[in-house]
Amino acid sequence: MMAQLKNRPHIDDKRLDMLDTDPAEFMELLAADEFLHDSTIMSSVESLDRWTVYSYVRAGLFIIVAQEVAGQDASPIFVAGVDEVEFNSIVDAARRYWLESQ
Repeated sequence: MMAQLKNRPHIDDKRLDMLDTDPAEFMELLAADEFLHDSTIMSSVESLDRWTVYSYVRAGLFIIVAQEVAGQDASPIFVAGVDEVEFNSIVDAARRYWLESQ
């Protein structure tokens, strides 16, 4: 999991801008576009059963988007963005702590 967080793809695709204007369409895009889906899906998030979690880096921001996969009705879409440098320092600190506690 730590390696997956550390190595998120840098994607410069203008279609990702729709996250700001139409999050539902954004989620449909990531589900339908094979490249975007495969490169951004957080497949190692085992503890979040029935959730779709995508993450990537764009324009210096680490972005993570999550939505619960439930029933017929659309679930809320949760989005967080953190400066890439700050995010990397958090991941590095968490990884060091994990390695030292083994």
